[in-house]
Amino acid sequence: MTLPCLDLSLFTQGDATQRQELASQLLASLTDHGFVKLTKHGIPDRKVHELFKWSEVFFALPPQEKLAIAHPNTSEPQRGFSCVGAENTARLYRKGVLNIANVEDLRDCREHMDIGPLTDRSFPNRWPSEDKIPGFRAFMEGIFSDFEAVANAIMAALETAFSVPSGTLNRLITHSASASELRLNHYPEMNAAELKTGHINRTWPHFDLGVISLLFQNHVSGLEFEDRRFPNGEKFLKVESNDPCEMIVNVSETLQRLTNGRLRAGLHRVGAPQESDEMAQGLLKERFSVPFFCKADRNATVGSLKEFVRPGEKALYEDMSAIQFHQSRLKSAY
Repeated sequence: MTLPCLDLSLFTQGDATQRQELASQLLASLTDHGFVKLTKHGIPDRKVHELFKWSEVFFALPPQEKLAIAHPNTSEPQRGFSCVGAENTARLYRKGVLNIANVEDLRDCREHMDIGPLTDRSFPNRWPSEDKIPGFRAFMEGIFSDFEAVANAIMAALETAFSVPSGTLNRLITHSASASELRLNHYPEMNAAELKTGHINRTWPHFDLGVISLLFQNHVSGLEFEDRRFPNGEKFLKVESNDPCEMIVNVSETLQRLTNGRLRAGLHRVGAPQESDEMAQGLLKERFSVPFFCKADRNATVGSLKEFVRPGEKALYEDMSAIQFHQSRLKSAY
């Protein structure tokens, strides 16, 4: 089974028929898999390649430079650098995802840099020194806006597919009050045998917390999504993608709430790359990926929206603000 790959420009630049057809195909893939792949999404190839170059330059900085902007060990929105093992997806999502009695010994082999919106005064970004990596901040602030525009287009397409009024979803995701986050992921080179111990993974199975996630990954694969023909994460399928400019999109927990469960969050993980079967005793190549976590504004309502509650159905999710949901989700997870 392979994920559908859709041309988003058919919605953003197409006629009425093309827009409706693309919207329907988008909804079908997200309903069936929780995932979809997009081309012609609006972020030029040259920018995607430059994004990965900047990511490589950042992670090549001396450890002391990265640790100088480390994210503190709190539940606040992540800003700045997190070293390998700082975030443990197994612990965060242990309830109902991993059938393992003790997840405290499990860890992720990944370091990351998290960037919030320029408009966020409550949780300001932590930037590396400009003289150490000149141009990094300006580029990241620019491409952050590009990701926002793509997310808005996807939300508009879903509004069309669901036949709900324009702005039903997009009014909850604004630029001025954005709570979205851009993340640079680096998975260091590691011994393939380590994965076989069952105590370490590049990223353990998890759901994302926001509305949708938009992802670019470099030529080293490893991303896998749940095969929904098998319940409770029993089987995962590799995301087949050899083009780093191809965007991978998944449904996150907040969109599941907003649509009253009509779209379910996509369970996913990052494991060994596809090529690892040929080098089971060798080294797994280092991997880079860049997810953009599109999130609802902190004070936006993220209960079941009335537009998605069909006659005779009950609202499955209570009204609360996005920040309240975020906090309650962390409490239930930990």
